Amino acid sequence: MQCREARDLFDSYLGGELLTETNHAILRHLEGCPACRADLAERRTLREALQRAFGRAQDLEPRAGFSADIAARLRDVAHETPHRRRFPGWLALAATLLVAIGLTGALWREARSRREGALAVAAVGDHRNCALRFALSEKPISLAEAAQRFGPVYRAMQEMPPADIPTPMGQARVLERHSCVFAGRRFAHIVLEYRQRKVSLLVTDDIDAAGVKIPPDVTFEDSSVASLDGMAVLSFRTTGHAIFLTGDVDRAELTSLANAVAGPLAQHLSGV
Repeated sequence: MQCREARDLFDSYLGGELLTETNHAILRHLEGCPACRADLAERRTLREALQRAFGRAQDLEPRAGFSADIAARLRDVAHETPHRRRFPGWLALAATLLVAIGLTGALWREARSRREGALAVAAVGDHRNCALRFALSEKPISLAEAAQRFGPVYRAMQEMPPADIPTPMGQARVLERHSCVFAGRRFAHIVLEYRQRKVSLLVTDDIDAAGVKIPPDVTFEDSSVASLDGMAVLSFRTTGHAIFLTGDVDRAELTSLANAVAGPLAQHLSGV
């Protein structure tokens, strides 16, 4: 088994979805391939962090009152007069549709939240393993090379954000620009020095963000900053891309930096 073939199967391997023979082939490959062992370890860490994060996520539960609303609607149907219940089949269908619509909306929100959570976990993992530990299994490449191989967004990130970024809480300075991969997700990665800490600005393709534009005067609040694996993380979207800021800084500091870079970066990427 070659490295590419093994890595294509890692997610299914971790999910217990493969045949016994395939599992044995992967294990044999891992015995002699340190790079694939490191890649698998990163994916396992990502998977476990995502499971922990969503296990505690209150916003994935049905909205407050959802079950009570459905029960009330069904009671109304049951208590209607005989004259109004001339078409009980249609009423039952309507009640079923209400339940289906509610569940579909909840499932859609859950699926979207899971996608957003997966991207956020990958962004934090990339920051930790690239900017802080230099422990990625795949060597980063220049933005120029990434632009040739993967698309123009990487060329755009050669210029944005500028080398020095003033914020109300102090100056941020670009230390490095490159493209790297964490857990199978490719990022344009800008490493910043801010408040005497390293902070990562990460841009990745996101089909859910297609057509999304944020205004140049967009502002963020402390409440939009989450904490994940010990890092503050803030995300926003622009046309076809998800953008993350993450680092070991407090919520107000990350918010200040986001407000300084989000508008100009969104404008810069609008034509990409």
